[in-house]
Formats: sequence, C-alpha cells, structure tokens
Amino acid sequence: MTSTRPETGSAIAPRTVGSRLGIALAVVGLLTIHAGLAVHSLLQENATVDEVLHLPAGVSYWQTGTFKLYHHNPPLVKLVAALPVVAAGLDPQSAELYTMKAWENEAHINFGLYFALKNRTRFFEIFDRARLAMPLFSVIGGLVVFAWSSRLYGTGGGLLSLGLWCLCPNILAHGRLITSDSAAAAIGAWATYLFWRYQNQPTWNRAVLAGLVLGLAQLTKFSLILLYGLWPALAFLKLVSEKRWAAWPKRLAIGFGQGLAIVAFSVLVIDLGYAFEGVGTPLGKFEFASRSLTVPVPPGMARPTSPNFLLAQAWQSRVNRFRGTVLGMIPSPLPRHYLLGFDEQKLETEGGPAEDLNPNLPQDDAKRGGYPVYLNGELRRGGWWYYYLATLVYKVPEGTWFLVVLSGVVLVFSKRSRSSWTDELTLLAVPVSVLAAMSFLTVICLGLRYILPIFPYVFIATGKVVPWAIGMAGPGKWPARGLVLASILATLTATASIHPSYLAYFNWTSGGPDRGAEHLIDSNLDWGQDLVTLDRWLRKNHPGERVGLAYFGQVNPTLLASSGRGFDWFLPPPLPGMLEPMPGIEPGYVAGPAPRLTPGVYAVSASIVKGLPWRFYDHSTLKNSLIGWMPSWNDRVGGAFGYFQKLRPVARVGHSIYVYEVSATDCQRLAPLWSATRP
Repeated sequence: MTSTRPETGSAIAPRTVGSRLGIALAVVGLLTIHAGLAVHSLLQENATVDEVLHLPAGVSYWQTGTFKLYHHNPPLVKLVAALPVVAAGLDPQSAELYTMKAWENEAHINFGLYFALKNRTRFFEIFDRARLAMPLFSVIGGLVVFAWSSRLYGTGGGLLSLGLWCLCPNILAHGRLITSDSAAAAIGAWATYLFWRYQNQPTWNRAVLAGLVLGLAQLTKFSLILLYGLWPALAFLKLVSEKRWAAWPKRLAIGFGQGLAIVAFSVLVIDLGYAFEGVGTPLGKFEFASRSLTVPVPPGMARPTSPNFLLAQAWQSRVNRFRGTVLGMIPSPLPRHYLLGFDEQKLETEGGPAEDLNPNLPQDDAKRGGYPVYLNGELRRGGWWYYYLATLVYKVPEGTWFLVVLSGVVLVFSKRSRSSWTDELTLLAVPVSVLAAMSFLTVICLGLRYILPIFPYVFIATGKVVPWAIGMAGPGKWPARGLVLASILATLTATASIHPSYLAYFNWTSGGPDRGAEHLIDSNLDWGQDLVTLDRWLRKNHPGERVGLAYFGQVNPTLLASSGRGFDWFLPPPLPGMLEPMPGIEPGYVAGPAPRLTPGVYAVSASIVKGLPWRFYDHSTLKNSLIGWMPSWNDRVGGAFGYFQKLRPVARVGHSIYVYEVSATDCQRLAPLWSATRP
C-alpha cells in the first residue's frame, strides 16, 4: 500500500528491532494502564441502570437461542458480557425465569429484576464477572486509534492519539459497562479504518474484510447504520480527488462490485450474529411502530395491542407501510429482531407517543414525547439542539480540549503536518454526521455516551500536533512542545483525580464533579453506580444507623443484604400526591413512606434531587417475593424528593449520591411543604 502520511510523519528511517520493540512496549503499556484503571473502577461500583437489563437479556440469548428480549439494542455486547456468566453457571432458580409472564410478554425490565431476585446471593459477583469482559472493546478501539493515527502522522502522533483514548475519563467511564456505547465507538472506528485502507488500495480482500467488520459494527449499535451512507460518499470523494478521469468507468464498475460485496458480507455477519432468527420473514409481516416505517392506520382496521406502552400506543394509530404492497412480499434479508429493535429505537428518537407527559413541563415540550431530559438546571422533554455540544464542553478535560483545538489550527495553517484532504475528511465525516444527527434529528438528550463514537476520530486527528511540534523550527519550537506536553499532563491529572468515579467526571472549568448536577445528570453523573459506594461510606461514617434512601438505579438495595452487606433503609417522605403505586401493587398492600420528614441521615441520588421522574423501592413491600421485589412507587411527574435541594449535603458519595444530616430545625423549616397540595 502506498503511504498517505504527510511528509513530517512519513520521512522515517527504517525502524530497528529495538525501536519496534520500544513502540510495542509503549502501546502495550498504555493499553495495560487503561485496562487496569477500568477494571479497578468497575470493581468499586455496581451495575448501572441499563446494565441491570442488558446482562439478563444476553444470558437469555445463550440459554434460549432467541433474541426477542430487549432487542432494543443489537446483541453483540450483551452476548460477550453474558458468555463468562453462563459458562460459570447461574443459580438453578434462574430456569424459572422462562416460565414467567415477564419472559412471555418480553418485559425486559421485569425480567431483569426477577433475574436479580433469582441470583440475589451472587448478584454483584455475576455482574463483576460480566463487566470484566467489557474493556476488551476499548482495547480494540485503542489499537485502531494508534494504527490509524500512526499511519497518518507517524509513531509520535499515534502514541499521542492512543494516550488521549486510554486516559479519557469518558472512555474509561463507559468502557467498563455492559452497554453498547464504547463498543460502538471502537468497532465503528475499526470498520471505517479498514474501509479507509481499502480506499487507498481497493482489493477484493480488503473489501471483504471491511464488510465483515462493518457487520460487527451493526451488531453493536443501530446508529452505526449511518456508515452505509457515509462510506459511498467518502469513496466518491476519493475518486474525484485522484482526477484520473479516463479510469472512471472501470473504477466505478469495480467499486460498485466491491461495494456490493461490502454490504453483502456485512449483512451476513448481522445474520450470523442473530443466528439467522427470522431471516426471510416478508417485510409486510412485521408490526412496526416508528413513523419512518409506518403510515396512518386506515379507518376500521383492527390493530393488535402490546404490553409495551409505547408500542401499544403507536400501533393504534400506525401500521407497517409495506403491508399490502409489493414490497411487503419481499423476504427480509435481515433478522427479525434486528428490524424490530431498529424500529423501536427509531420510535424513541422520534419522541414516541405524547400521552404520558409531565404537565409541569413547558407547554412547547408537552407536544413531544420522549424521555425527560435535563440541562443547566432545567428539566423538560424535547431536548436542546446544543445539548451534546454542552456535554462536550463540560465533560472533556481542558488538556484534551486544548490539543483538539490546536489540531484544528494546525490543520488549517500547517500543510506539512496534515494528511491529504480526503484523509482528513474521512476523519471528520463520522463526528460531524453523528453530532448533526443527534442534535437535529432526534429528541434523545440523555448523555454524552450517545456521541461516544466521535471520540476515536477526534483523537486520531489530534495526532497531527506531534509532527507539527517536532517539525517546528526557530524560537517557537520549545514553547510549542511544552504546550503539548503540558496538555497531556493536564489530561492525565484530570483522569487521576476522578478515579474510580469516571461517570461523574466534569472538568475544572465547569466546576468539577461536585457541581456537575448543576449542568447534567442521568448517565453523565448519576446512573445508579454508587449504591455499593454508599454502603461502604455508611459503614464507616454512620454504622448501624437507619438511613432514608431515594435511589436512582435498578439495583434493589435489598440485594446488598442478600450478599452479606447492606444497611437499614427506608423511603423518605415524598411531597404530597407525588408518588403513585406501581402497576400490580394491590391497594392497601403498601404501607407507604413516612408522612413527614424526621431528623436523621438521608441519602438521595443527584438525579432525584434535581427532579428526574423515577421508580422507587420500598422496604415496606418486601412481604411477597415477587411483588415486593419490584419497585413499589412511581414518581411519574418528578420532583417527589426535590425538597432536598433546600438542604446542604454533608457528603457526595461517588459524587452521585448526596448525603444529608437532617436536623429538627430543618424539619420544622420544611414542614409547610407537606401542608401544600399538589397543583
């Protein structure tokens, strides 16, 4: 392959065995540090909101051979996480899960909660075992970042890019979790890197390899479907840039054939990933719900129902757009649950039905569905177009920001330190497309993790500052090198300072992690990861005390006692009329939380303090092994425990759970809140 590296990165003498060994040791060292930090961190925290559902679904895939449960995301990450768990064995009671209504109705939330019940004595051990496999994806991502950057900007550039990846608190935060975000960033970049190499030397072997990894990318996250549109555009730009007009007919013909091969092999991998389940089902047979795949229901057409609220609502007004058409008879080349999962994700990005809205949210947002979202102290539905830009401003270390901005300046003003314009456009294409899509085409504003796939490309492009700094002559060379080194050290310091609480990282400019909730909550700060951290803190600081707990998470706090740990807890008193019993909780069965705030110790998740709607466990319902195991109360509107904003926490455990020592004076001051009625 002909090198496309710039002059400063490509004019390198043949490497000796010693230099190659040194480079290999540097790469292995950085990746080892990264994996070590991730593993130590994951062992200090518990499973987050989504992980509690992803792992049981992955276990069900291995044990039943069907992918029907939680097909909301593709299965690759869940399969990888579940494999060591299934291999080690589960509690024999787990077999009962497949006889329950949660399985029959594909109720992934209930299934996940009952999975915890059936494996309660080993719950935390099971999740630790599963999560230990997750850094594999970010290690793959690191190798891709180094390989691509070093080809463009030399070994120094590659090591800088790899260092930024390995030490990024956001990559470390999500690279430990049983979620699709880090894997999508890594595998998506790997696929695009292979396509970039194919473009530089278009052979059939490289086309097949790019297609295979493109298929793997589709098995990590549905949003990576955008690569099917980006790659042809990048290929056309590459063809135009070569200006070999006479060769166009032949190049186009070969490129078209190889492009079909890329698509065909990617589809083959997708089908293999789902064990070909439902491949060949006619398109008209599916029950779709998203506006993209449906049309309004004709008058008089009978429609099915679903235990899933969003699907049930959508099906009443929408019907598969292919039904009754010629296209409806075409067998689907894709698996059944890949298409249904994509449809459900698309329904979410469109906002979903708007019947279950918070009446206290701004009226403009009441016309839109979707999750409640939060930014800079405001909670609403519908989101903000600049939400993801804001998350980058708040959650990327200043040292990294400086290098990224510097690389942009170098790109514009230093020809010797950049690659060809087509190579640079390849690196920019995915970040620009992902940011534009998430900012303007969806209403999902739930966390930085949704734009994590832009990070490898940005870090790769940042590698160009190394040949720029090395190649600079005159009095400015030492200040330039000093600034690069200082930025690297600043990023290293930022990452070290937040360990092991990477999810809660906020840069110094935004106020740091203890002021993070002023800007962002949910998976940006508080995703339920610190229940075990709270347990350790209470054992040290308030041993034996009964604690009021309002927890944003899907790990039942009673699981701590099942594993030989735990603390005595109760649900704090909500504001009047704010909580309602969850479906299935019989009237009179729940004793209910205390009617008034009393002095004592309280622990409240940051997301709950800021008013995010959620479901709550309650000790008073633990009489029945099934009903009592489920969340008992629903704060559908949000703000049931918002009165804690009027108090000052004495500690922020893991930066995500606020601890209050409520005095009699505090109770007296807040007492009028319980005399007010809900508007």
